[in-house]
Amino acid sequence: MEDTIYSADILVVGGGVSGIAAAVEAADTGLNVVLIEKEPFLGGMAIRMNRYFPKLCPPTCGLELNFRRIGNNPRIRVFTLAVIESISGIEGSFKASVRLSPRKVNDRCTACGECVHVCPVKRP
Repeated sequence: MEDTIYSADILVVGGGVSGIAAAVEAADTGLNVVLIEKEPFLGGMAIRMNRYFPKLCPPTCGLELNFRRIGNNPRIRVFTLAVIESISGIEGSFKASVRLSPRKVNDRCTACGECVHVCPVKRP
């Protein structure tokens, strides 16, 4: 796999509810964000729930807006199936090495969610 360098103002580790919120809010202030998630999808534990409090609705009803905000924001770059191998640097200037696991979706993925409709794998 070739090495690619991405420069960003903020690296958000974890694509759960808090990580998504941090990435979206930072990007809305004009910062460039790299969001990495170890799973093949964003949403963390919340996306795995059947229903959640207080609305008792499926998790997508709460996360859908932020998924769209990520997909529509050119300041956010999302990497799933990604883990940090190393971090170095000094306060205010860090360098992170991130390992990406193989995937079926290519680099044109924008996290828009359209692939879900044609994916042959169904989650319970």
